[in-house]
Amino acid sequence: MAEDPALVDPADRESVRQNLERFAGAAAVSEREDGSLVADFRGTTHVTVRPDGRVETGMPLHAFSGSSDRLVFDHDAGELRVETDAEPDSDADSPHVSYTFRRP
Repeated sequence: MAEDPALVDPADRESVRQNLERFAGAAAVSEREDGSLVADFRGTTHVTVRPDGRVETGMPLHAFSGSSDRLVFDHDAGELRVETDAEPDSDADSPHVSYTFRRP
């Protein structure tokens, strides 16, 4: 039975660390001096979550850099979604940004 995706507040460092370790493997996750949590995959592929909630990813042929209101870890599917809410003056019904990083 598939489990529900984990919704994580990017400011909850312990939850971010636990989910990154589950997503990438504990040995692949480290913390930088500035408090950023980094999951390194092979080559230049990585996910970095900064203490202010900014997320940066690197993958051959594409990258992402932006703020986040929530991280959605779908461990069964091997996906991490970075989501931000709609701008306050926007008429959008859906998140302003939704970026999906797929585990290599």
